[in-house]
Amino acid sequence: KLLHTLFWETMMQQLLSGKKRLPGFEGEWRKVELASVAEMSSGGTPKSSVEEYYNGDIPWVSIADMTSKGKWIDCTEKNLSKLGIDNSSARLYPANTVLYAMYASIGECSIARVPVSSSQAILGIRPGEDLHYEFLYFYLSSLKEEIKLQGQQGTQSNLNAGMVKGFKISLPSLHEQIGISEVLNSADEEIEALEKSVFALKREKKALMQQLLTGKRRVNVDTEAA
Repeated sequence: KLLHTLFWETMMQQLLSGKKRLPGFEGEWRKVELASVAEMSSGGTPKSSVEEYYNGDIPWVSIADMTSKGKWIDCTEKNLSKLGIDNSSARLYPANTVLYAMYASIGECSIARVPVSSSQAILGIRPGEDLHYEFLYFYLSSLKEEIKLQGQQGTQSNLNAGMVKGFKISLPSLHEQIGISEVLNSADEEIEALEKSVFALKREKKALMQQLLTGKRRVNVDTEAA
């Protein structure tokens, strides 16, 4: 798994920085602040004492939802009602909004597959026409370990919207962004499939060991060959 992770991170860094280009793409990348190519706003939490604000049909994303769901989020543990949205600082994000954790699991990143709302611990980033949402997801994911390390060292335990707006991102054309995202998605799927195969083999090995070590399964020894 470690080798898979190192391979993935190296390839992602090379593709997202332009050090490695996809065949057929040329031209300079431009470096911009994230705020110039995306709109951002944090969420909010309606009063939990008002039942009418909850149990509606609007998914309300928490940090726990992000860590459990991973890349794509289309359902959540808690839902809000329209009344809850209207009476709090929570807002409705459109599908393909990139969700970015600013507290607790800082640097955690997901994409809303459907319109969602979120807690104030999460920044909703809505890419403009020059930025592809999956490219942004992979870019933010590539920063995760660096952001976590900063928090561990005590330089910054949390993020805020101003800090994220100031992130510098290198952008190729939108077409190349989509191409890079497709390559990274394919690599991600292959690594996931390999990890599942390894897990299945480990489970088979464990079951075989238990059978052999308890005598439930015996080994045939060819005495003549011995």
